[in-house]
Amino acid sequence: MTESPVQILEGEERNGCPVVHFDFNQPLPLNQYHSELDRLRAISPIVWNTYGQGFWMLLSDDTVREAYHKYEIFSSEATIPTVPEPDWHWIPTMENPPQHKLYRRVLNAPFSPRAIRDREDRIRDHAISFIEPIVQTGRVNFVDAFAKEFPTKVFLEIVGLPHEDSKQFVEWVEIVFGGLGAEEDGAADAMAGAQAAIRQYFADLLEDRKANPREDDFFTDLSQATIGANRITDEEFLNICNVLILAGLDTVKSQLGYCLLHLATHPDDRQRILDDPALIPVAVEELVRVYSIVMDGRKIVQDAEFHGCPMKAGEMAMLTVPSATRDETKYADPTQVDFDRTDATGHLAFAAGPHKCLGTHLARRELNIAMEEWHKRIPHYRAVDLSKLSETGPQLGLEELWLEWDVAE
Repeated sequence: MTESPVQILEGEERNGCPVVHFDFNQPLPLNQYHSELDRLRAISPIVWNTYGQGFWMLLSDDTVREAYHKYEIFSSEATIPTVPEPDWHWIPTMENPPQHKLYRRVLNAPFSPRAIRDREDRIRDHAISFIEPIVQTGRVNFVDAFAKEFPTKVFLEIVGLPHEDSKQFVEWVEIVFGGLGAEEDGAADAMAGAQAAIRQYFADLLEDRKANPREDDFFTDLSQATIGANRITDEEFLNICNVLILAGLDTVKSQLGYCLLHLATHPDDRQRILDDPALIPVAVEELVRVYSIVMDGRKIVQDAEFHGCPMKAGEMAMLTVPSATRDETKYADPTQVDFDRTDATGHLAFAAGPHKCLGTHLARRELNIAMEEWHKRIPHYRAVDLSKLSETGPQLGLEELWLEWDVAE
């Protein structure tokens, strides 16, 4: 592990809470983000981070869980901890109840458990179509070869977009997430360009659906939806489409990377799912818990004393899920992957409260199917060049993961 990127500012406190400095945008060696968050949580369930303009970090299961539910204090009107006054508004991500519920109601159908079950065979076909061609290669960058495009192709099919557009969407989404909170020259301009391209794609699609409405088509239904008593506007339609693409593609990619990284470096755990594939759903839940990835932001909109810590309206908070899912007060040996665990129900990897992830059911099925079909065809593999790899925040993810295996003669 490199020198710790987290500075504990000894002797300093804010409203009785420890003060730290943690730049969560910098690349770190594999798993160091999780280990640094474990270190912070051991100090206090709430700390003040001086990075940027400063913000609270909620680190325990109970603080994060409660903040997700107390939207009247922790508002979604700003969702990046370093940006308290965003000049954008994502729908429904940055809506609060009751308006949030009205938007979610028109989006739920294609992501319901029943809808996902009905598409399971197609999801499986897509997984196989990416895995089969690489079985005989013996070496791939798993992120590029599978984790990026598999969930993209599945998502595009669910919402009725052409499969051939998947590579373009992967590129756009990577640029947007690369620009969130980044300070590098050109990152903001690149992000704006990618978002403009996504917007134009859906502006063209909206014009087509208005002129040529289709039966059983998600975007036709969305273009004709009502939000409360009002017909959805073109601006709302385009905003929602942008958010769906950003939310639907990158998270599953990141979780797949961490799942395969763990199994590549823990052969005993891998052997258990090879011996008993019925264990895969349990394994997925445990891997998602231990290697959760999302660090949500919220804006504090009224003065409050939260778990003994006075917070002021206008301050920002990070709901640090990758810490909360490894909380010692909630889980026994929380940093250890344990497929026999009995205390992992209700983890926060998919958030909680009104903003619980819309794609939860889809993500779980994608992860389960990917694990099943990969291990049917490539049961034994190893991770290589790990010393060269890094992970990035604020949404944790691996840029690459090289896997090797022996090819049958």
